[in-house]
Amino acid sequence: MPTQKLLVWFLAAGCLACLVQIWLPHYYLTGDGPCHVYNAKVLADLWQGKNVPFYSRFYQVVYQPNPNWLSHILLGLPMGLVGGVVAEKLFLTLYAGLMATGCHLLLKKISKEPSYWVLVAFLLVFTHSLAKGFYNFSLATAFYLWMVLWWMKFMETRSNRNAIIFFCFTSLIFFTQLLPFVFGIITCFALTGSYALAGGNKVPQRPLLFFFKNTITLAIFVAPFLFLMFWFVAKEHGLGLSLHHHFYRFTELARLKYFVSVSGREEYFTSVAGIVLVVLFFVGLFMRFKSRLPTHQYDGFFYALVVASVVYFFFPENFMGRVILISMRAQLFMFILLAACIAYMVPLAVKNAGGGVLFLCFIGLAAVRLPVQMEASDGCADYNSVAQFIKPNSVVLPLDFAPEGKSLPGRPIANRNYLFSHAASYLGAVKPLILLDNYEALAGYFPLIWQYATNPYQHLSRWEGLEAQPPGADIDAYENATDVNIDYVVLWCYDSSYANKGHYAQLALQINKGYHHAYTSPTGRTILYERNRQ
Repeated sequence: MPTQKLLVWFLAAGCLACLVQIWLPHYYLTGDGPCHVYNAKVLADLWQGKNVPFYSRFYQVVYQPNPNWLSHILLGLPMGLVGGVVAEKLFLTLYAGLMATGCHLLLKKISKEPSYWVLVAFLLVFTHSLAKGFYNFSLATAFYLWMVLWWMKFMETRSNRNAIIFFCFTSLIFFTQLLPFVFGIITCFALTGSYALAGGNKVPQRPLLFFFKNTITLAIFVAPFLFLMFWFVAKEHGLGLSLHHHFYRFTELARLKYFVSVSGREEYFTSVAGIVLVVLFFVGLFMRFKSRLPTHQYDGFFYALVVASVVYFFFPENFMGRVILISMRAQLFMFILLAACIAYMVPLAVKNAGGGVLFLCFIGLAAVRLPVQMEASDGCADYNSVAQFIKPNSVVLPLDFAPEGKSLPGRPIANRNYLFSHAASYLGAVKPLILLDNYEALAGYFPLIWQYATNPYQHLSRWEGLEAQPPGADIDAYENATDVNIDYVVLWCYDSSYANKGHYAQLALQINKGYHHAYTSPTGRTILYERNRQ
């Protein structure tokens, strides 16, 4: 059994490693994160009555109670006091605290004795989904841990306090992202069944009565959100789900493919972590069946794992009419549920050894990721150095030729993630701008949507689209259709070989004809063109 003092030191070291990764780089760059920051800034300005006529020509606020809202609200609230970059770091700190603490408390409760296994909580913080900037999904996954924890507390002690806290986390998770909300309901229902079947001192009534009483209570708590969920899915034209096996995903799970966030060098550590996780689970499964207990109180995590496995191995990447990336998202829940099963199935000594190895993997990952994030931050600063030359209340077209970023020697900065896809969105966090690559306003389930009359994805995007390589756009067509002038064009890591090739040649001709060179960053990676005065 680990000494409490040593475990506290490890927990403190893990927290410090998380904070250093977030706060040491000037920008903690993620794929969609800057876009979240920009949209939150627009919302914050609209809440305060700032620049309303300027924004209203391009955006409208959606007031339907959709998921995918909460991150924008949390990012926007502090923007009256701090800038967008700091607001994002505060948000990420809140997320990391909720994720690590929630996982620690849940695993501690399941383990029933002090164990180094709780240290696996830190592996959950910096995942591929976070690096992609999926802030709502990441935050909702953190809420999932708290939702499940407080449902267990409620079943053990039915009190108004526990009921209110559980309902609060259920509300938060729904308005953040749907998939963790669904997994939360599944896990809570599965635990209700395992608690009832196991009986014992946690089930004061007859098992059947306990099960129905808590199932009805759970249904009452989640019913309003289920109604909203079905309404949302219907509005999105249904699931459009076609099941087929994807058993190759087992190898992706065993090497924790989606815990690699920015660099291929992380694979050494994620592969070790994945193998340890899978081996410990099968050890635990063997021990669980060897014990011959009919049902364990926490077998609900195993039941939920079975459901998650169906989602992970059989669901397609695309449904609901869009790319969901289900294997990436479901793999995170496979990890959580496997960790929960190991917490109560595996003997303490084995569990301690596994927790120590996985914590070392986390420290190794932090050491590999931090230099990449520092380099990405420098690149992002280079990209956003054009801000000083862009006037407020302008319309800006960012054109990204290297979404993975390029270092000064010309090599990719993040070869496992497109960190620079929306890095120019930070421009809109410091002054009122319209950024025409704002994909979130096209999705329909975020708080802001494009006005059709000025929607760049309707009137500007051409060929493979604004985020293609090279980007596809028709400036003349947009200005003719919308009567909106694009004031600036920003090029990131422009490749001159595109100038006379394919569809980009037409866009290059429009830029050269209608704009003049205004600025090139000292590294040459960022170029700004300003519209010629008529």
